[in-house]
Amino acid sequence: MEKDEAASQLARQASEALAGLLEHERTQPPDGDRFDRCSETLDELARALMTIVEVVDHCTANSPVEEDPDGLTQKARDLATAIVRRRNSLLAESAAARLHVVRATPVPRAG
Repeated sequence: MEKDEAASQLARQASEALAGLLEHERTQPPDGDRFDRCSETLDELARALMTIVEVVDHCTANSPVEEDPDGLTQKARDLATAIVRRRNSLLAESAAARLHVVRATPVPRAG
């Protein structure tokens, strides 16, 4: 059995890209807009997670009878759903904070 160098290289690039993303996020200021800035990133990470599971499932398929004996696919779906829920929660908090700031800002009166 031969190694699939192309697949290994693609997996390495994906891992390096995620490490680069982590480093990028560490350099960003922890301001209130962070949630808005990160929402698309969190969506993409949830999608990437599902793709990773599909690749793992394809690479580790043992038999047509025993599909996903460890429940990896369901666990990944649960994690992807949790990521999206967290994103939605953070966006709601961010929107509420902005609304609070807008309402707390005094409106100048004429006269």
